[in-house]
Amino acid sequence: MIRSTLVLTILLLALDSPAHALQILDASEGETLLARISLKEVTRIAFERGRIRRITGNAGEFLIEKDEDRGQIFLRPATASSKPINLFLSSDRSTISLLLQPVDGPGDSIVIREPRPASPSGTVPRGTAHDRRLKQLIVTLATDAMPEDMTVTEPRQEFSHGPGLRLLVERVWTSATLRGEKLRLSNVSATPIKVTERNFHRPGVLAVSVEQDTLAPGAAGNVFVIRERRGDE
Repeated sequence: MIRSTLVLTILLLALDSPAHALQILDASEGETLLARISLKEVTRIAFERGRIRRITGNAGEFLIEKDEDRGQIFLRPATASSKPINLFLSSDRSTISLLLQPVDGPGDSIVIREPRPASPSGTVPRGTAHDRRLKQLIVTLATDAMPEDMTVTEPRQEFSHGPGLRLLVERVWTSATLRGEKLRLSNVSATPIKVTERNFHRPGVLAVSVEQDTLAPGAAGNVFVIRERRGDE
């Protein structure tokens, strides 16, 4: 069973870490990696043991400076939009799919560890399939995808979530065993409020991703929660 540590594995957003923290992403075949980038400053992206040879994406969504000597790039969103940016980075060994979430914060560094060659025995580490399922579901929630094997509803239910916070359940994905929730958290107070994954941990929760770690007065941000599906849902 995976709890709060999964968030660091799949998103590596480190919401409680100091500014300019290093995000290390472990890539797997056929998997989309999620990470945070600065909305206004450049973010460094590099492979741990390789060089970026090719960048593929919508050029109108981002600006790039290339460091040809070190095989890395410096990326910044082209506009002030917080819309996630889809990007493909190719090295000499692999092509990695990235989903980058712009946030109002300082510049950061993202280092990608490419997939290792399969072991001769062909064994799969325990829990890998489950981990990948949860990672893919986080991508589904972040991109509002509609997978065929899940039911999607829009409850639009609103609740109080502690002092100064209102929570709107915007969209829910359900499968036979899992429930994914896209929540909209709003600060209705007169002061900034710090938000962490721990605010949403409860029995049955498998993973949490918080879009904005600090909400200014009147501001709102998305929260994605994956938990076990109960029998009455």
